Amino acid sequence: MKHFLKIFISFFMIFTLVFGAGFYFYFEKDEVDKTIEAAVKTEELDTKVKKERVNILMLGIDALNGKYEANTSRTDTMMLLSIDPKTSTAFILSIPRDSRVKIRGRQGMDKINHAHAYGGVDLALKTTKDLLQIPIHHYVRVDYQALFKTIDDIGGVEIDVPMNMKYSDPYATPPLKIDLKKGRQILDGQKSMEYLRFRKGYANQDLGRINAQQEFIQAVLEKVMSPASIIRVPQYIETLFMYVDTDMSKKDMLDLAKEGLKIKPAEIQKSVVPGDAATINGISYYKIDEETLKSDLEFLMSGNYPEILDENSTEENNSDSSTNSNQALETPVVNEKDAQIIILNGSGKNGVATRASDLLKIEDFTISKTGNADKFSYDETIIYYKDNKKLANTVKKILGKGKIVQKAEKYQNIEPDVLIVIGKDF
Repeated sequence: MKHFLKIFISFFMIFTLVFGAGFYFYFEKDEVDKTIEAAVKTEELDTKVKKERVNILMLGIDALNGKYEANTSRTDTMMLLSIDPKTSTAFILSIPRDSRVKIRGRQGMDKINHAHAYGGVDLALKTTKDLLQIPIHHYVRVDYQALFKTIDDIGGVEIDVPMNMKYSDPYATPPLKIDLKKGRQILDGQKSMEYLRFRKGYANQDLGRINAQQEFIQAVLEKVMSPASIIRVPQYIETLFMYVDTDMSKKDMLDLAKEGLKIKPAEIQKSVVPGDAATINGISYYKIDEETLKSDLEFLMSGNYPEILDENSTEENNSDSSTNSNQALETPVVNEKDAQIIILNGSGKNGVATRASDLLKIEDFTISKTGNADKFSYDETIIYYKDNKKLANTVKKILGKGKIVQKAEKYQNIEPDVLIVIGKDF
């Protein structure tokens, strides 16, 4: 379930940023100003100051038909979306569901996804604020029915189903029955859910399923961003407010969208709360690295992010011309998502290669290998690239650090497109 909640949350954010301006065309000002009553009243939200950074906690809940009254569901997905109008920057911070935290009113430490089950949105907000030590101005809570209905609203999604998909699990929540035929076809909401939940037939079950989900997201975005979809904006919005519980009014969403439209999707920083898996008293947790989290948040909240250099920038052209001016033009361009990337720990700090790997995986990169560097005395993170400087710059932007060096480095007789040595500055 957590996989499609992540898909919908991603879709919801993109939808809001891309189509928010359409509110102007379909809602009178007095209607835009109306606030849709949230399912939960909470005093834990901070007051937002106009033109200041706005932080939104996004919760994915495994609940049927948008029914949250009992507030007993755990969160499958927790993300913080932050937009800064002053710098026209944004970031998304994912919080692993098993993060070991202190929850107010509970003894000892617990998993952060239990907070919602213990005390609904209110306690989830308190726990997240205690962890991150930053204000939170809005919340959005969704269940998988939102994705189901939205796909129907956009008229279905065209997908090339790679194989016959047949599977049944009457004990799943909700009960699972998949029956799809191979071939290109339009999937409605129900069939889309079947497609997203299927994994048994892929050679590599998890990777195959992830690839299918990525293709699905791309197909949804292409459909939603087509000119024919503009006329359905009011229907999309009503679906969001039917199946999405939020304190935000339509005007709040419009204001958010107006700021979001100034930000290129590729420039949104994506990060994960740093830490490592740990078993404590027989329970599996995600143990947070609090020191690194503090420095990561300082960077994210600053809005001062490294830029991706243009391949045709003067600096690069001058560098290329001093060596071989024709080589860069003749070098085949590697699809970034298909590139071979190896990450090595050069600092000796536990878990840094895994953390860097997670950051890149969020952006849909495949990591070929992780391991230890030849020594643990690297002070600076180094990003070696073979021939694709744009890819190296993309990696630097995602990691937030890295000295870029053009050099074909090998690891265990493998010569990747990019080899990253994580230094003590990471």
